[in-house]
Amino acid sequence: MLQQPPLPWTSDTPPHFDAAEDAWIACSYTDVESVLLGADDFSWEVRDRNADPVFAGMWNADGRRHDELRRLVQPYFQPRRILAMQAQIEDIINALIDDVLAAGADTVDIVRELADPLGGRFTSALAGIDPDDISQLTRWRKERQSALNSSLPTDHPDLRDYYTRLIERRRREPGDTLLDHLLAAQREGYLVDGEPLTDWDVMGAMMTAVSPGLTGAKLGPVLAGLACHGLLDAARNDPALVDGAIEETMRLYPALPVMRVRARRDVPLGGVTVPAGALVQACISTANLDPGQFPEPERFAPTRTPNRHLSFGCGAHHCLGASLVRTEIRLGVAAVLKRLPGLRLDTSKPVRHTYGRVVGGAFEATFHFDRPEASRS
Repeated sequence: MLQQPPLPWTSDTPPHFDAAEDAWIACSYTDVESVLLGADDFSWEVRDRNADPVFAGMWNADGRRHDELRRLVQPYFQPRRILAMQAQIEDIINALIDDVLAAGADTVDIVRELADPLGGRFTSALAGIDPDDISQLTRWRKERQSALNSSLPTDHPDLRDYYTRLIERRRREPGDTLLDHLLAAQREGYLVDGEPLTDWDVMGAMMTAVSPGLTGAKLGPVLAGLACHGLLDAARNDPALVDGAIEETMRLYPALPVMRVRARRDVPLGGVTVPAGALVQACISTANLDPGQFPEPERFAPTRTPNRHLSFGCGAHHCLGASLVRTEIRLGVAAVLKRLPGLRLDTSKPVRHTYGRVVGGAFEATFHFDRPEASRS
């Protein structure tokens, strides 16, 4: 099931300078973890935050600026708020399953019919975006992903205009969403690195929060992994098995296969010295396949313990939404297993994942199921 990332390195590749990438490459688990934890040695602000609002987000910031941007949105990702969102997630996934059953078929494209719209609808509700706008935002995200993977400029004037209009509208018509929270903080004089929170900063925070949801929940690879190993029936009654499958999916299919930082000073790394100012590519994909950390690393093993994958990063830049991502997938998988009995892979169609060099790609998985009563049980 695992398709290898399009990288010419493995976890055994020692740190080295790659002229084509114009960067030093870290591949082993130990070296990648060292880079991600090295806040004193490495800067995450590697892109011009004024060139594209997405670069004004916390992921492209250091120190005080990073901490204050993170603190600004952190309330939306606290356990208590995530718990309160569970009913909303369950309502969305059940409505999507209702649509599948109402169509009268006995097959389901997990990604197109369930995972992608689950991510889109929940993100729109969380962030304060009109659900009708999600398909356009998703198309723009794919265009930007393609540009990023090809090292091309990512700025998208139409996307900037969209967020400008959205901010203006929410100022006139406030509600109770992430965007409203950001605008309220701006009105109250919230400071970021000693400067007032700007609309550009608000756009950056929104794009950072919204973009992951537009890639869809990872229901496809979780269910495909369980199906390929004959574990779907067991997973119906074993939440721990589902949790393990989620972690294995995150390990094998990281949303960000590569994270880029810049050396603040001459930094020793795996027997070499990375010179001050040099870019470093920390390869999450290869680190997550390091046999020194993960025995039989290419095997999907939902009982793997421990599973200290690096797909959510670590240290100061650990993904703020990691718990919410896990919750969304867990509830989605549980609903699918409950309401689509006899779920099994359509073996006439491929199970396929597409990696990007910088940003992870799409997943494809089609399933058959035994048609139950159309009403929820």
